[in-house]
Amino acid sequence: MSISPQSSPGARSPGERALANSLSLVVLTALSLVTFGYQNALLPLYGSAPTRYHLNKVVWLACILGSFAPTLPTLPVILAGGILLSVMPYTSYWTAVYTGRMGDVIWGPIATHAIVLAPILFLGTAIVKSLQDLWVVIPPLVHSDGTQIFRMVGGAAITFWALGPLTKSLNVATAPKPTASIPKKGRSKHVRDVSSTPGTRPISSAVPSGSILRVLALVALPVVATFLRPPTLAKPLLDPYTHPTAPLKVLSSAHSEYSGIVLVGEVLPPSAEAVRAGNVQEPHSLRYLRAGHSLLGGVWIGDRVYRRGGEGPLNTDLAGSPLGDSVYGTFIMQEAARLVESQGNNPRQEALVIGLGAGIASTAFVQHNLSTTVVEIDPIVYEAARRYFGLAVPEPGHLFLEDARQWVYERRVQTEHHGGEDSITSEPPPLFDIVIHDCFSGGGVPSHIFTVDFWRDLRGTMKSDGVVAVNFAGKLGSKSSRAIVITLAEVFPQCRAFHDSMEDLTEEKLRTEFINWVFFCTPSTEPLVFRGAVEADFLGSYLRERVLSTLQDREVPIQEIIGLDMPTEEKTKYILTDQHNPLAQWQETDALHHWGLMRKVLPDIFWEVY
Repeated sequence: MSISPQSSPGARSPGERALANSLSLVVLTALSLVTFGYQNALLPLYGSAPTRYHLNKVVWLACILGSFAPTLPTLPVILAGGILLSVMPYTSYWTAVYTGRMGDVIWGPIATHAIVLAPILFLGTAIVKSLQDLWVVIPPLVHSDGTQIFRMVGGAAITFWALGPLTKSLNVATAPKPTASIPKKGRSKHVRDVSSTPGTRPISSAVPSGSILRVLALVALPVVATFLRPPTLAKPLLDPYTHPTAPLKVLSSAHSEYSGIVLVGEVLPPSAEAVRAGNVQEPHSLRYLRAGHSLLGGVWIGDRVYRRGGEGPLNTDLAGSPLGDSVYGTFIMQEAARLVESQGNNPRQEALVIGLGAGIASTAFVQHNLSTTVVEIDPIVYEAARRYFGLAVPEPGHLFLEDARQWVYERRVQTEHHGGEDSITSEPPPLFDIVIHDCFSGGGVPSHIFTVDFWRDLRGTMKSDGVVAVNFAGKLGSKSSRAIVITLAEVFPQCRAFHDSMEDLTEEKLRTEFINWVFFCTPSTEPLVFRGAVEADFLGSYLRERVLSTLQDREVPIQEIIGLDMPTEEKTKYILTDQHNPLAQWQETDALHHWGLMRKVLPDIFWEVY
């Protein structure tokens, strides 16, 4: 390879090469963090699965174009990149808003990535390429090998940990060799102080004109971008916000490390003028709990608060505002676990709720005088349910704000080893008669609490005739539905499946439409038998009467989900374990469909304000 005299390696000091590599790493780190922040910014508008679906492809394409394009002047590129970074909180929001209104869950995110993120990655790649061309003339990294550049920049943009192998390749070419090293993850090796090496120039004198400006720009621009805010509500929201044109009121909005943005909003009742004019649009008069781009629950408010057998609300929030029925029948159907007959007709006394949502089932169990334990990973969700949805606060020692996987394991161990040398108490914890497992959100479920290992631990906390109700939303014929049922059947001898649809569904619709399901299972070998619902089961709720009284009409034979003719070897592939768990991957397509359904439940504006 020919090298021009002015770019001869001999004319470049180790200090210059080290500075070029360091600045390249700064840019790559910034691109990684920008990609991560951009993805999180889109979650409330698109959810996790649609956002990620083609993100990597757009990242790689932008880096390829930047790598093989002609080398651009560094300072203009930095200026352009700084401008795009400064307006990114705004462009990412508004672009996602307008592409979301198109209603296309595939091309909407792709268009957003291409408009907002791709130009920044393109310019970032150009900066790295310019730095390597200017200061480091080494065959694997020169601009003639664009493949190496786009691989490094693309990898760094996708994940911060890609900086490890990148720094290794950068420093192989750097002489003299370093005298010490630090762990590879995300860090480059120490470079010897070349300012004290005979025959070399100090770094300060080796830096070409304009380099200080480059360094200041690279450091300052991410800092400036950090202080910019997108046109969204403050987190946490100190006072309720009422939309100036839409019938929307936001009561609470906060960031959660587990659920993204957790918001409590209201679709306000129609005005008197709208009622007189017959211009009443549905839905209205409801309060909802939102996490990301998913609804965790909701209740009717205003003039849609009804009660069987008399006036008055079913519940009130912490401020005393009346609350009505749940807007979702699924949460009511879970309560049918109370109707499963126990051995010896012994009354059911202990209930466990994993995944709180708006607290509909948990509150009902407390009203039925069941000792109710709640395990919810997100404290912000718990606080929203307590403050705005009338959650009956569990008795002391029955609330656990932590991940259910570890909690269930520890509870099972505590149950099995009570009274031993390592036991804290001599009394065993009570076994559960009823377990509600409702962790569906954002089009999917957390796969780590749907494995054989988890269900075995959970079974160890239940009575021999206990019953677990597992909520899942998806298509009956999907791999994820099949895997969940087959895995449950591996641990629980008896299971039955019910859907929450209020209409008669054909076999084709059952297999192809996105539907809410509740699977009831028991450790007992005796069949699951549901008693008939009576007035006391309804707690004054019209929805409970409708759902619990028609339970038998909602059942689908469990073998139709598993597949009547599926051989044993084939079933084994669907058993989820801690070591083999493709459930998250199988749910991606369902999650895309879920986004479209959510956009039909509430108008666009209700998803765009958070």
